[in-house]
Amino acid sequence: MSILGAILGATGSGKTELAILLAQKLGAEIICMDSRQLYKGFRIGTAQPTAEELSAVPHHLVDFLPPERQYNAAEFAKGVKDLLAQKPSAKFILVGGTGLYMQALCQGLNPLPPVNPEIRERLKKHYENKEQKELYSDALKADPSIEGKIKQGDTQRLLRILELSTLNSQLSTPPNSQLKRVGGIGSVPSVWLDFPRDELYKRINERVVKMQKSGWVEEVAGLSKTVPANAPAWQSLGYLELKTALEKNEDPLSITEGVALRTRHYAKRQITWFKHKENPICIDGKTAKSKETIERISHSFQ
Repeated sequence: MSILGAILGATGSGKTELAILLAQKLGAEIICMDSRQLYKGFRIGTAQPTAEELSAVPHHLVDFLPPERQYNAAEFAKGVKDLLAQKPSAKFILVGGTGLYMQALCQGLNPLPPVNPEIRERLKKHYENKEQKELYSDALKADPSIEGKIKQGDTQRLLRILELSTLNSQLSTPPNSQLKRVGGIGSVPSVWLDFPRDELYKRINERVVKMQKSGWVEEVAGLSKTVPANAPAWQSLGYLELKTALEKNEDPLSITEGVALRTRHYAKRQITWFKHKENPICIDGKTAKSKETIERISHSFQ
């Protein structure tokens, strides 16, 4: 297996720094497993690796996709498989927090079942007298990867997410069933960078402020001149808020707390996803870059 393992963690947990240290030690390259960092030009607000980090270790599937393009887990899995085929002698480390991407790559993807009229009708009746934000919130819990990809008002797609979630929960699929997922590469060793919740949230708050001081406002102002307003890349956390603030001549700092709050909510969903879907080794985030921890992870990846 040319993928040695995966570094997982919530946004703001320091995955990139740890991955670079491990890649240098193991002679590996990095595959970014992030549904937002792949958009070209959307660098600061998505916390893409810096120019220095990119030069330290070869990175793949980052800063390459036109902002106007949609992208999904199936395309990610295909991209990784193509990369493995192109570089059969190379070693790679997966790094990121997009759970559905890892699931698609390792377990494969089942063909989506057709619409189930009974379940769909039941869901419609359940939500018809409820606020749209409740439907969106429930869909996010079912599939955190839709963050920034499906809008709150897209009722049909949100109902489809919940319909699929309901179907999956009803299935009890035996190992040899024809419904078994196919096309995955199999499981890989993985570690999770763990922080106490309050400390992780503090890191997130500080990172939002740091991004603004690092030129995020200027980045968004420049992108606004060339990237269409309906481009999927604008759905990345914080970009629409900042773009709107600039268009209204409002203080860009006015969005800081709102973006930090949304990012903390996203981190919470990431934690829930990986603790239910994966079984990573938990690593204390505060000591993740210590020599002892690097050795421990390196051993588990070989």
